[in-house]
Parts: sequence; C-alpha cells; structure tokens
Amino acid sequence: MQPPPPGAALAATVTKAAALAFVPIAIHFDLFATLVRIGQPATAEQVMRACDEARSEESKKQSPLCLRLTQDTLFIMAGLGLVEQVDEDVYSANAITRHMIDMPSAQHGALHFTTEPLLAGAFLMRKLVDTGFEYPFKEADTPMQYAYKLMGDEELAREHTYSIMQRQGRMDSFNRFMEGKFGKFGKMPERVKSFGYDLDAAVSGTESPVVMVDIGGGRGEMLLEVKEAYPHLQPHNLVLQEFNPEIGSVPEVTMMEWNFKDGSPQPVRGALNYSLTHIFHNLSDLDALELLQKIATAMAPYSRLLIHEFTKDIKYGSMHATMITLYAGRERSSSEWKRMAALCGLQVTFEAHPPAGEGLIEMRKMA
Repeated sequence: MQPPPPGAALAATVTKAAALAFVPIAIHFDLFATLVRIGQPATAEQVMRACDEARSEESKKQSPLCLRLTQDTLFIMAGLGLVEQVDEDVYSANAITRHMIDMPSAQHGALHFTTEPLLAGAFLMRKLVDTGFEYPFKEADTPMQYAYKLMGDEELAREHTYSIMQRQGRMDSFNRFMEGKFGKFGKMPERVKSFGYDLDAAVSGTESPVVMVDIGGGRGEMLLEVKEAYPHLQPHNLVLQEFNPEIGSVPEVTMMEWNFKDGSPQPVRGALNYSLTHIFHNLSDLDALELLQKIATAMAPYSRLLIHEFTKDIKYGSMHATMITLYAGRERSSSEWKRMAALCGLQVTFEAHPPAGEGLIEMRKMA
C-alpha cells in the first residue's frame, strides 16, 4: 500500500485536534456502548434512537441528542478509527470500540486526554509568545493555568492542573482511568518478570519487614497484584502512600498519608523496595529530582527503587507533549534517568524499554 502524499499526511495530522474534541460528545451520549449493544451495522438514526431508549427522561431533557450531531460525531469517530464506517451513514463497533466497553477505564482516559490537553495545547504558543518563550514550564505555571488566566479566572490560574480538575468534579473520572488506564500490559509481577527482572529476589530480602512502598499508588492496585503473586506477604509488608486520605480503605495493605511536595521526608526508611508508577512523568526535572533525592535519602544500601514509566521514544511523543502542557512534566530516556540517578547518589542497575506499555528502571545506591 502506497503511503499518502506528504500534503495529505500533513493535513490528516494537523486536523486531528478538532476531531478529538468530538470524543467527549460520543462518550457523553454513550455512542460507543450503544454501537456495541446493537451488535451489527446501524445507521446514525438507529444509533440515536437506541441511545435515547437507554436514557432517562431527565437525561434527554438536559442533553437532547439530535440526528445531525449523531451523524457528525459517528462520522468523525470513524475518521479517528474509534468506530467502523460500513457505508454512508452506517456504522458498527470495531475492536477499539469494544475495548472501550470491555475496559471502562479507557473511556475515562479518552475523556481526560481529549479535554484538558486540548485546552492547554490551544494556549501553548500564546503563553510562549507572551512570556518571551520562557521554557521549560513550572508545574503550576503551564499553558493550562495560562488558559484560565486569559479567560479571567485568576483563582484557577493559580491551581495545579489536578486541583483544577478536582474543583471541576473531574478527579473521580481520572482516578477511574488510572485503575486500568487505556489497557493492561499484564499485572506488575508478570510484566517485570517478562523483562527478565528478578522480582523474586527483590521481595525476598530479610533486611526490612517493609517489602514494598508504593508511592502515589492510588487505590493500591499494584500492591494487590504483588500480594496476589506473593500471598505470604502481610499488610505490614506492603505500604501504600497517598496524599489523598479519601481514597478509601485497602485492608490488605498498610495505608499511609504522604505528600512528597510538602517538604516532608520519606517516612519509611530502609524498605526493601520503593515503587512509583506514572509519577515522575507528571513532574518537572527539578521536582522529579527533589522527589528522587527524598527517596534516595530514605534508601538503605540494599534498597531498590522501581520506576514504572513509558519510555521517551517516538511512540510516546504525544504523551510527552501532554505531560509538558498539563504538568510541566515529561517522558524520559535512558540517558536522562541515568543523569538524574547520578545527581542523587543512585545508579541505574536494571532497565527495560518495551515497545508498548510501562518500562522498568531500577535504581540502587552507589557503592
């Protein structure tokens, strides 16, 4: 198959932003689930009627769905590859559509990544021009905050992006996304073992009763996967650290409140393992180094730091841009991890960079 002409490829790429803005509409009206439920090719009118049949009268009153909006949204979703166009104005679910229903967290992620990033991205160039191209950004001074500043909301303009989402009632949806993300690449133990990492050795040390500290671990999904793989581990062996005390109870682990941004040191010293999943890519280099130094200070010579992040390569260029515009964060390459480790008295002792999903960086104290 011949590649498209350069001009066509360029146009297809740069016009995606407006198309992505229709994804929240498809999610709001449950068009993806409706297509899956129909189970066969259907016209936009059939999809609209099936959608309305499943909605309450109050929902239909608050959010009336007209045929033209249904037609345009389905057509645009087909252009993005999220549904299949069978014929003119006839659509069916495809593998991605069904994945979003089988993995509900994926729709929450689609909602999140087609809302905040589009807003922030629209103000990226404006912020750079107005600030004399001051770069890199600081964590609460990104294009996201600049957007609210220019819209006249000075209060939100001073908030971190996550705080803005909390104020707007969107963090519950984001937390649901984080439970399963866009898809699972295996549970943590089996995933890291597939890289050739010796997790058995990492959890079998006897130097400390604390086997794993999961920093920013949400509702404890990763620790519960470790518990499943190593059922002899008790709650006192597994420590879940979160800054948000409202995440609910996780009886199988020890819960501990810790906000690494408030200046306090890491409260658990000398654990066998410290683990962070998708935490560092939300942080600027300076903030990432500050967190890394706090963990390094708490680590013993036998301790290991396990970092689960996407690798900075061309596949994750869009994710890299998202982290920059929302949080002043970034994805990082092998050489960047090694430089950061050295600055904190650590060294990279294992690394794996799979073609898809989270990689693994292990750091230990320098000898």
